[in-house]
Amino acid sequence: MGDKPQTKVAVSVAEMARMVGLSRARFYQLVEAGVFPRAERHAETGRPYYSEEQQRVVLDVRRRNCGVNGQTVLF
Repeated sequence: MGDKPQTKVAVSVAEMARMVGLSRARFYQLVEAGVFPRAERHAETGRPYYSEEQQRVVLDVRRRNCGVNGQTVLF
């Protein structure tokens, strides 16, 4: 995680997981545990995505090792 990943207007769950260096399965586990925020859903398609603001939150959680639920997490 030397270079800071660039955020976009929206990214898929798979891309968000790649941005923080985790498998999609592990990323989903951490979402279920409350470490990462849940993805938003596109109004028309229902497809989950992370907004630019959510991407910043996820990247900050990864950088700080502290989930949005306040729990310490080791990656």
